Amino acid sequence: MKIKISQIIIALTGIFSIASFAEVTSSLPLVKLQGQTQFISGGIGKDESEAILQAGKAWALMLELSQETGSKAQYISDVHVLIKDKAGNTVLDTTTEGPYLLVNLAPGNYSLNATYELTTLHRDLNIQEKHGKIITLTWPAAKKD
Repeated sequence: MKIKISQIIIALTGIFSIASFAEVTSSLPLVKLQGQTQFISGGIGKDESEAILQAGKAWALMLELSQETGSKAQYISDVHVLIKDKAGNTVLDTTTEGPYLLVNLAPGNYSLNATYELTTLHRDLNIQEKHGKIITLTWPAAKKD
């Protein structure tokens, strides 16, 4: 039986794709559930950040959290995030464990409040089916005493 070079290349491509997928999913923080809302929070370290960015393409909402530090922004964690639906019901109330938060939300309108060091940023969200939304929230630089 002869094996063609193209068959070997296809087999190796599949093996590397599976290995790459396994590497990404093994670095991904666990999915948490609050009521009916699934979410992932994290992004500490290069592997975890890359895994979240890759996975984020399949989620309804990805938040990227940072604070100005002069000439550039620095990633932050410990941000209190509160998301409510249009009826005012809380669908997510959590504190982030890294600079990224992935949230699976049903299509619809939501209110987002994110608080870091006593400063709250607000966004109105319109989540559409099959259209992930990426929101970057950047807080002003901390005031010096």
